[in-house]
Amino acid sequence: MTAQISDTFIFKGKQYSVIGMNGGDLASPEQFGMKPEMLHTACYRGFYATYKLTRDTLYLKELTLREKNDNYLPIGEIEPLKSGYQATYKGLSIVVPFTGKIRLAKDFINEFYIHMGYQKPTAFKTVLDITLKGGRVVEIKDRSQEMEEKRGAFKKHYESGNMIQSINEAFSLDMDLE
Repeated sequence: MTAQISDTFIFKGKQYSVIGMNGGDLASPEQFGMKPEMLHTACYRGFYATYKLTRDTLYLKELTLREKNDNYLPIGEIEPLKSGYQATYKGLSIVVPFTGKIRLAKDFINEFYIHMGYQKPTAFKTVLDITLKGGRVVEIKDRSQEMEEKRGAFKKHYESGNMIQSINEAFSLDMDLE
């Protein structure tokens, strides 16, 4: 199994990885009438996205996917750019009315890399928990210091724990896993 491509958020001009989420889904190909299929071993769910978050609105800006039936539909006025067995929609500006909490991280520390699933917050220097209501920012909590104090905890747990449980936790975006 392979580490998974995470969704990307552009927030305050900086690029972050989505490493945790609760409260529902962000955007997905299904809402645009398409069925994703595994893109490759680093993308089992069949798609990944880039979002832009402003104080007022969450936008879907780009979507890359493999459509199960090779049926790539336009999203709004945007036609996909096809390449091999995948397509990318660039230049999107779709409002995402997400309500819940997302965990964003940047400045990954390579020594805490886990070659399976999604990387966990203790492997990053910068970690933010952002609460949204209807796609609007309600609260931002900087968890960087707290994660520094727990640095490497998930990797240690992952390497010493029950294999099936460790695999399930590695592929989870559950925000309780640190």
